[in-house]
Amino acid sequence: MSTSSRRSFLQQAAASVGLVLSASTVATLVAGCEQDESQPTSPGKTYDVSLAAFPELNTVGSIIQTTIAGVNNGEMVFISRIDAQTFVVFSTVCTHSGCGVGLPIDAASNCVCPCHKAEFARSNGAVLRQPTSGSATDLPRFSSTYNASSNVLTITV
Repeated sequence: MSTSSRRSFLQQAAASVGLVLSASTVATLVAGCEQDESQPTSPGKTYDVSLAAFPELNTVGSIIQTTIAGVNNGEMVFISRIDAQTFVVFSTVCTHSGCGVGLPIDAASNCVCPCHKAEFARSNGAVLRQPTSGSATDLPRFSSTYNASSNVLTITV
């Protein structure tokens, strides 16, 4: 076999291998780009909370800590009143080490984790100050809607 024939054979073999590898890579990329257009099997589960049981939430800017069966895996949540029609519901479990974050000590304070002093906004659970060691992220929030005529807060998880 001449050098020219050998070179031609090796080039064709390499091209064939490259084509096979490229085809499988392209197929994988195309499959990964396909969008899942199916609808979720069920919308989020909702929980209704009568705010009549929490008179402390009558004031804009107030915040409470409570347990709502089915929400936050049985852990407590904060319910913060933002304005006349808006409430924000978020977890009390610190994202740094899982400690229970406490209620603000007064109307001007935020929520602070007692374990490593991470600070979270009383209005929405956003991290304001990182813990003394490591890092934290915003406290998980739960979607909610308020019906003023019935004084019921509906939380979706």
